[in-house]
Amino acid sequence: MKQLVMSALLMISFVGFACDNCNVYLSQSPNDYKNSIGLYMRHRLMYGAYDFFGEMTSVMHAGHGNDPALWGNDVQEIFQTFEFRGNYYFKERWKTTVIIPIVNNQQIIDDKQRYLIRNIGDPILMQSYQLYNTKKDTGASKFSQRVMVGIGVKLPVGKTNLKYEQGTPNLDLQPGSGSWDMVSYISYGFKINSFGLNAISNVKLNGKDHLNYRYGTVINGSVNLFNDFKINKSTIRILAGSSTELALKDASYTAFYNEKTLYDNTGGQIIFANMGMQFFFKKLVLFGEYQHAVSSELNGFSQLLTKSKLNVGVTYNLK
Repeated sequence: MKQLVMSALLMISFVGFACDNCNVYLSQSPNDYKNSIGLYMRHRLMYGAYDFFGEMTSVMHAGHGNDPALWGNDVQEIFQTFEFRGNYYFKERWKTTVIIPIVNNQQIIDDKQRYLIRNIGDPILMQSYQLYNTKKDTGASKFSQRVMVGIGVKLPVGKTNLKYEQGTPNLDLQPGSGSWDMVSYISYGFKINSFGLNAISNVKLNGKDHLNYRYGTVINGSVNLFNDFKINKSTIRILAGSSTELALKDASYTAFYNEKTLYDNTGGQIIFANMGMQFFFKKLVLFGEYQHAVSSELNGFSQLLTKSKLNVGVTYNLK
């Protein structure tokens, strides 16, 4: 059986915990250093109930307390992103990843749709490097481990000012962020026979938009245990673990003196329980992962609660 290769599958990140773009999402799969193209979908469900003072009566999340249309109502926000991805390997150690997202975001108030936003989001360009590899994928070794690092940039291509008959959606729901952002990660994986572990930590440093508003630095981390089952020439991987999203508070800056103002209703921490499956064929890789929020410690009293996340996709190996 082929041994473990760490492969970064990135998702755009944005706005503290205000939406599905909290940070780069990273998944791993053995890909034998193959160039590939893929189509991925990620889905995030957020929910909250507001009182007539704009504060949450349920648990906290994205800061919408200043929107009177939400006061006294139950609110759902659904963030979906469809991503076209390409991975190119150069001499095995170097990998270039390009991600082009299309967003499909919704806001629903008391079961009535208020906004439906569909447009191109902010693309990501990432360069990865394999620091350490005990053994190449020969299948002869019972133990292998690998370390990869990566750094990249998110380009402010997506629109931030879309308007509709009902009004202008808040920036959480807009397709773009309006800022240049830097993303970086480090990943570690080992495998003993069919059993293994994947661990990843990544950081996103957000830049300022044209209004000198900057979203807080976001840190993601995940650890998953997995086991591979060989069926003829295919492999099924079952994985389970935990992931954490941590965001610092957002801030704005004055134009001339660069004075900083922090926003107390932004940022915080969410912990998820993960479970998923991956199917490896000769040319195709299929995967699905469900993440259920088990703990939320968020700032302020007006943030929506993330209930769950779902990530699915297909990758086609070019060689």
